Amino acid sequence: MKGFKKIAILILFVLIISNISIVYGANSAIDDLDIIKQKAFSLGLTDGKTEGAKGDKDTPYYRFLPRNEEIINRFEEEYGLEYDEQYGKDIIESYIQGFEIGYNLEIDRKDNKGDKQKEEKGDYADDLAKTLGELYGYRDFYDGKRSNWNRAIPSNKTIIDMYNLNNETGEFRNSFLNNFREKFKEGYEEGYKKANFEPIKISYEEGIEDGEYFGNILGKIYGVKDYFDGKSLNYKRNLPSDTVIIREYSLNRDSSEYREGFLVGFKREYEKSYNDNYRNMNLEKHKKSYEEGYEHGKTVGTKVGETNAIMDYYLKLDNNWKRQDISSYTIIKENNLMLESEKYRDGFISGYKEGLMEGYTTTFQNLNIDTISEKFIVDTIAISGGEISDSNNNIYLNIEKGTYYNPVVISIDILPDSFFSLTKPYIKGSEFFKIDIKNKSFESDNNKNIELKFEYYGDEKGGIYKLVDNKWFYLPSTIEEGFITTKLKPKSFSKDENIFVVLIDKNATLFYDIRGHWAKDEINTFARRGIVSGYGDGTFKPNKNLSRGEFLSILSKVYDWDTKSMSYDTAKKFKDYNTFKYYKDVINYAVNKNYIQGYSDNTFKPNNPITYKEVETIMKRITDNKNFRWYNTAARILYDKGYRCKSYNSMNNHITRAEVVYMLYLINEWKY
Repeated sequence: MKGFKKIAILILFVLIISNISIVYGANSAIDDLDIIKQKAFSLGLTDGKTEGAKGDKDTPYYRFLPRNEEIINRFEEEYGLEYDEQYGKDIIESYIQGFEIGYNLEIDRKDNKGDKQKEEKGDYADDLAKTLGELYGYRDFYDGKRSNWNRAIPSNKTIIDMYNLNNETGEFRNSFLNNFREKFKEGYEEGYKKANFEPIKISYEEGIEDGEYFGNILGKIYGVKDYFDGKSLNYKRNLPSDTVIIREYSLNRDSSEYREGFLVGFKREYEKSYNDNYRNMNLEKHKKSYEEGYEHGKTVGTKVGETNAIMDYYLKLDNNWKRQDISSYTIIKENNLMLESEKYRDGFISGYKEGLMEGYTTTFQNLNIDTISEKFIVDTIAISGGEISDSNNNIYLNIEKGTYYNPVVISIDILPDSFFSLTKPYIKGSEFFKIDIKNKSFESDNNKNIELKFEYYGDEKGGIYKLVDNKWFYLPSTIEEGFITTKLKPKSFSKDENIFVVLIDKNATLFYDIRGHWAKDEINTFARRGIVSGYGDGTFKPNKNLSRGEFLSILSKVYDWDTKSMSYDTAKKFKDYNTFKYYKDVINYAVNKNYIQGYSDNTFKPNNPITYKEVETIMKRITDNKNFRWYNTAARILYDKGYRCKSYNSMNNHITRAEVVYMLYLINEWKY
């Protein structure tokens, strides 16, 4: 309710200084809207107080507010005036405002009694007296009277009547009058001084502000002009005299205070503006060339850095922008800076190097982050089979239905080039991919094939390779329709090392005589692995019989025999030792391991064709499997390839080069 106390003070003050008379003659003319509104407000204030005495703080004023027609009737009855429609809205609005204030003031009065009530009444006296004194001080100054608060203050009787103090206690009334005189004096003297000095102050301040505005403009003009005219810095050179300033801006027509302020502001701001703009022109001349060169250089350097980062990242080089740094001379030459100013060139070179560093480093890091975010793929394949590929569709893994007896989780991870080294004949044709298959049952149908394929558009020298014991082993690969494909057995994924890549072997030999041969893929695989070789005429001769020495030589490569570890040369016991030539080490190793024996005549005969029966005996010992039967291999060849081996006629028939390659591939392929 404190807000209403202040409002009430202002209202009472307005009523007092306006000398509103509450006495009106009947049927008097209505010619002043402000007086009508004041009357309506005063009437509403009185009625609001009356109704407030009936209400309480929980009941809003509008519950007691009369209807609009009742307000008009109340106004006519109170002041004996005839209603004029053009003032109806104003009467109603003013009445309602007064009613609300009067109502809330009365509610507030009832809620605040005793000492608090006295304290607030005292506040009323202080506020009213000071405000009234200030306005009387203004009034006396503008009426040409001398400052005399004692003459202006109302008499005690008038004050008592104004504030109904006869209704208060004598103690309160005396205190109110004493405080009123003190505060009235304070307000009066302050008001008189403001009326006297405020216009002078305002004129002076406005003069300064306007003078500064024009001084700033003219100072800037002459500061810039003097610089480009090659003149020294001297703001007084073109500063107008007071007489010129007064004449140019018609200051004689204004007050002396405004004129003085204008001159002060003009000259002060002229000097500052002149000096600032002269110096700025000097700085801009030297700064602009450097800054423009710097910005242009940074734009070019950033673009060069971005381009080189893409190239270096593609080539798998480390993140090092200095690799692309060039000399200042090269920057000047490549960007045709010879005709530019020295400052522009210096700025360009600085900007170029910074742009190169930022563009290169940011682009390289962004490429690396993008690659890392896409390099790892995980998915689940149901027992019904399915396919998984990387995000860029560079690699696909297709699992046939029924391969696994439970759903399996497959992950494909792209490994960095720095993990691996390649020997010279190989060209990398894909990323290095690590494939992991999590099979909770650890069982699978190894007769099924898992298809692995890469996007590929190269020639037949390309192939899919698997890393085994830190060596890259070629897998039988088929190239067609933009893909290179191989087939793997589920068992081959049981080891941790399942890293694959496409490599192009520049030294790969393509035997023309195995095209269309039933063992073409297996022969080509062993040839690419360096296990077998062809003849000087570019043929492999797959149907040629294999000698005993050739068979042992192939076995030594397939099973990685350490032939140099044999300290005792058992092979020397054979009478035909001198015919062993390059078979000597493998024969000595095989005989020492009891994989093979010589003939009863104490000869070995390395160049004799080897039979199916001999091969079966040797493989039982090498595989340590007494149940090994050549028949199983022959049956597989017949079933898978449609080729009938001569072993069906007799086990003493001689085995062919193709049959040996197929057998060894079939036995050992699970390793890869």
